Amino acid sequence: MNKRLLIAFVIVDILLGLAVYRGYKLWNAGEEAAEQISELREKGTTLFPEPRPLSSFSLIDAQGNDFTGANLVGKWSLVFFGFTHCPDICPLTMKELAEMAAQLTQAERAQLQVILGTVDPERDDSATMAEYVAKYSDDFVGLTGSRVALSVLTKQLYVTYSDPAELVNHDNHDDQAPAQTSDGSSQHAPSSDGAHSSHTGAGESAADDYLITHSGHIALINPQGDFHGVIRPPHRDRDLLAV
Repeated sequence: MNKRLLIAFVIVDILLGLAVYRGYKLWNAGEEAAEQISELREKGTTLFPEPRPLSSFSLIDAQGNDFTGANLVGKWSLVFFGFTHCPDICPLTMKELAEMAAQLTQAERAQLQVILGTVDPERDDSATMAEYVAKYSDDFVGLTGSRVALSVLTKQLYVTYSDPAELVNHDNHDDQAPAQTSDGSSQHAPSSDGAHSSHTGAGESAADDYLITHSGHIALINPQGDFHGVIRPPHRDRDLLAV
């Protein structure tokens, strides 16, 4: 065998070895990714095969500044929709989010923003949202806006909630009966994804005496500002950390 042929065989062997190694690495990476996705799913998190771009929206943050899709770019965002008069699911979720954030390093916190959007803009103005989110973390973002403006984002994030106007009208006709959703179910009963009812606090007027049910999931937005997945309730800080 001449020298050139020997060199050619050696080169081919090296290339084949590299190809096999690369193939193994890709297969192994795919296996690890599949395991991670499975583990996240067990913790209530579903990642979309392809992140979903969000269409333009414009809301107002707790400081009275405009908040648009541009504010979602550059870091991961956890977006939860609730309201400040909420007696149960919202404060519990915010507490878990606060405990999760407290366990992050400074560098990790810089790459994440936690956002609470209201489903009750009639009662939750910027000042109210600022006071509410500050109870959990000075870094948390509160969002409000008109009902129409809020719906532009909530629809894209699969957030559903009842209409307070319809509920107030219902209660005025029947003070004893629980408010009903469009499908006839009671507003007092939690839904499968953590929706719940609100009750009126002391000193509130009759006009404020209404119930709201809403979705309980958290939307995961990636640093490109795209809808990346959802985290289903119940929410626990240890599971949120895994995400």
